[in-house]
Amino acid sequence: MKVLVTGASGNAGQAVCQALANGGTQIRMADVVPPPQNALAWGEFVRYDTRTPEDARQAVAGMDAVIHLAAWHCAHVPPVSDATIFDVNVNGTFHLMQACREQKIQSFVWASSMAYGWGGVYGVTKVIGEDLCRMYNETTGASVAMLRYHDFVPKSYLAFGAKLLRNAVDRRDVADATVAALYGAVEKRFGLFRTIVHSNHHMTEEIRADFGRRGAQWCEANVPGATALMKKYNISLPGQVEQHDLSEAKTTLGWEPQFGFVPFLEDLQTRDARGENIHALWTPSDLSVVTVAKESV
Repeated sequence: MKVLVTGASGNAGQAVCQALANGGTQIRMADVVPPPQNALAWGEFVRYDTRTPEDARQAVAGMDAVIHLAAWHCAHVPPVSDATIFDVNVNGTFHLMQACREQKIQSFVWASSMAYGWGGVYGVTKVIGEDLCRMYNETTGASVAMLRYHDFVPKSYLAFGAKLLRNAVDRRDVADATVAALYGAVEKRFGLFRTIVHSNHHMTEEIRADFGRRGAQWCEANVPGATALMKKYNISLPGQVEQHDLSEAKTTLGWEPQFGFVPFLEDLQTRDARGENIHALWTPSDLSVVTVAKESV
């Protein structure tokens, strides 16, 4: 199987491409700029501007499946205009789907967003994008997955860890969900499928809704010593936790998130015991996972 990944040089794109390459999938990486030098070993790279129909046709040529991650988002640094966001996200998706139609692509995974809605141009591009996905499914019979990713924009280690209780998702979970959706599409497990891609903390609704009062106890029960650890690193707990029912993704894709707040606390505890400079660390997904750290002790 040959898979095109657009937006391959981005944060999600690199993680998805590495996961596919590790699994032996032949990939074509497409973006306006090349990925880091080490990533070029994962597969072929082609320059691709979503706004150019000819770029889309060249990128899709010879492929069996497509993962479309290329997009501008409203929080991008440096910022871009609403017109650019719309052009890249909407017109770019349309151009790619037209190229996929010509190539008779029957497996398509598309990056939607938790920002889906009418509160701004970016959210509206995701509304239109999901409509385009439905159109592609209904007019071609292709299996199409729409993944509403939550926030995985890189941040400092501590800031990202705390955000996992709100609206953040680890990039490793993003990559795993995307690859699972691809395989689900290829195996025709669905026609049109949509799921949220977020953390799952496996807490009861009573604890989730009253986390401001019961959160510290829940953390301590899961990770003994967590209370002192959070105090040491000034990690504040929200009054309520954002948590979603991801059972359909587990049933349909065989995917469920692995890197929620409890694994973060376990990782933090291990690094603190080692005497690491926690404040200098970056997003957890860019570091070795806690299970590896424990095995090496």
